[in-house]
Amino acid sequence: MRSLASPALTLALALAAGACDFFQELDSAESAGTTGGTSGGGATDTGTAGAGPCGPADDTCLDQDRLRTCDPATGEVTEYDCAAVCGGTLNFTCLMVTPQDHACWCVEPGAQKVYGCKDLEACLQGCGADPTDACANQCFGRTTAETIRTYGALVHCAQAACEPTCEADVTACAACLESAMAGTSGGCALARSVCDADTGDEPWP
Repeated sequence: MRSLASPALTLALALAAGACDFFQELDSAESAGTTGGTSGGGATDTGTAGAGPCGPADDTCLDQDRLRTCDPATGEVTEYDCAAVCGGTLNFTCLMVTPQDHACWCVEPGAQKVYGCKDLEACLQGCGADPTDACANQCFGRTTAETIRTYGALVHCAQAACEPTCEADVTACAACLESAMAGTSGGCALARSVCDADTGDEPWP
């Protein structure tokens, strides 16, 4: 299994021109005994991809909640339900860590909806290109599961639309993602409008 995220896996936003670029993996090691259900939780064995390296379609996000990974040593392809992988935490989204690697991002929502979707987006961007776990966790902790999932849907839409571009030409990836996140390309206009309409409704104590 490759790049399967758990709460112990550190992921970060890398930004380009103030917009979403890659989610980068800062700690790719999978620790034995982690709490995110990484030991087969939610897994479905779909067979093998054949001899040789795994193809792009063998390591991808099938949708916001389903991860497909491929073992480069054996070619074995396995699908994961991110909700099952995250266990008692919330799946923000299945996401592109690099054009060749994907992961479920498990987070802890807060009790109050201080942040709307755009606030959450700005908070995560404000963490910078190399944020700590605490930075991103603070952002997610200031809003509810519904808003986190709403922003996750936008992120997934943009990444799914741009994955072929990112695989073919990494230098064109950031511009593609910026446009898709803005809702001007990639069929993400609806996801963008839903995010923009989501506002916070609780004061921060």
